[in-house]
Amino acid sequence: MTEEKLKGEKLKSGKMKGAINKKIGFIGAGNMAEAIISGIIKSGILARNIFTSDINSARLKFISQKYGVKTLGGNPAVVKRADIIFLAVKPYQIEEVLREISDYAKQTQLIISIAAGIKTQKIEKYLKKVSVNRVMPNTPALIGEGTIAICRGRYATASDIKIAKKLLSSCGIVIDVIEKDMHSVTAVSGSGPAYIFYIAEIMRNTAEKLGIQKDVAKKLVHQTLLGASKMLILSDDEPENLRQKVTSKGGTTEAAFKVLMKEKFGKIFEKAIFAAMKKSKKMSR
Repeated sequence: MTEEKLKGEKLKSGKMKGAINKKIGFIGAGNMAEAIISGIIKSGILARNIFTSDINSARLKFISQKYGVKTLGGNPAVVKRADIIFLAVKPYQIEEVLREISDYAKQTQLIISIAAGIKTQKIEKYLKKVSVNRVMPNTPALIGEGTIAICRGRYATASDIKIAKKLLSSCGIVIDVIEKDMHSVTAVSGSGPAYIFYIAEIMRNTAEKLGIQKDVAKKLVHQTLLGASKMLILSDDEPENLRQKVTSKGGTTEAAFKVLMKEKFGKIFEKAIFAAMKKSKKMSR
């Protein structure tokens, strides 16, 4: 994917094209909700049209003071006021929340769920014939560089998913997937940043063991990861080809990869991703 194509999939900074003149509610005001709130305000939606609720009153106060959004006394109050409702709660909380708001949801509303592992069908069971879109964002959405997978529920229209994608694209790129792939998406891109952070952690710790000063190790590792990521995006080469271009015969990189191959690092990493996918499936039951 070229840089131009990548930029084409996400909003550039500035006002959102085709303003969405609707009231937007957030049930849950955690980090991911904050990322989306921040993004859509930057895209041109007025803070006064955003409502939030959360069991943590201190968190609500923080969100209100930082972004100027309105906080409400409970989840039903958000549903009564909003046209678009983000379900931004933990998976274990979802059933309680759905029972709480089921009497207030209307078929004219759009529900966007970011609860990991929760199927649209489960939400539709409580909210009869309401349009539901399920999304799986990842934490780089906090800096506008998220990877956000989206799938539609039974009653979601093309217009509904267009609105959802427009809102979410303020936080990164939005990719259409089918719902049966959501567990795999969760394991790959949802959990993916943690894998990269772990690699960074290992590289920095090892650099220090090799005698490199901590601040220098940090710069070396972070810029290396950034540069490699940009090469993946800008190059037409596959990752394997890019790796081979760095791995000269008889050189230092080849020596490193002989160890990785001997220890079956690839198989271990693959096994870890499969474990994340299986856990996502288990959470959905």
